[in-house]
Amino acid sequence: MKVVGLIPARAGSKRLAHKNLALLDGKPLIAFTCEAALCSGVLSAVYVNTDSPAIATVAERFSVHCPALRPESLARDDTPTQQSNRFLLDLLAARGEEFEAVMVLQPTSPLRTAEDIREAWELFETNQPCAVVSASPVAPASWLGRVGKDGRLEPLPGEDVLYELNGAIYVYTSGDYRAGRSPARTLVYPMSRSRGVDIDTLEDLKYAEFLLRQTESAACSV
Repeated sequence: MKVVGLIPARAGSKRLAHKNLALLDGKPLIAFTCEAALCSGVLSAVYVNTDSPAIATVAERFSVHCPALRPESLARDDTPTQQSNRFLLDLLAARGEEFEAVMVLQPTSPLRTAEDIREAWELFETNQPCAVVSASPVAPASWLGRVGKDGRLEPLPGEDVLYELNGAIYVYTSGDYRAGRSPARTLVYPMSRSRGVDIDTLEDLKYAEFLLRQTESAACSV
């Protein structure tokens, strides 16, 4: 099955300016996703989808090409990622590049690994028809809840661990994704909270830097 990896990376960002090019451990943020995607060995092609010549140039340095800059109308704050990716998929199809599946890899998830990509793809391939999304554990249900009108915590029932989507990996059939259809079913690829960290603020970036240093320290002590 042919699968294309798409890295959506628009120039605009509200909470952390130019975040896709922000330096993490001395490398642009987008470089981590480019490297993991290429190293995974499961993607038939990998492209960056951006409106920014600067982002396209940096991605090219890390061996990921931008076939065409997306138009400004598809790079607004409220533009759905799926809509901007369909623009790129249509462009690829017009030049004869067709794929059976689409994997979306957001560059704001720099600690997602090549192994994560491989395992998410295996989950998708072996459970067709489906979609796969990555998620990280939050806490047991009873630790979470809402604040009632009287100010007290109203916990959720049960002790099952709840998960949240982390934005690191999304896999869909090309037909579902391009048509905007809901998949037959959606399976979860679980990731640790550390590998699923999502960069949206300067604090997030500093936390990711801390996690990288911790990983490097552990490797050095083995």
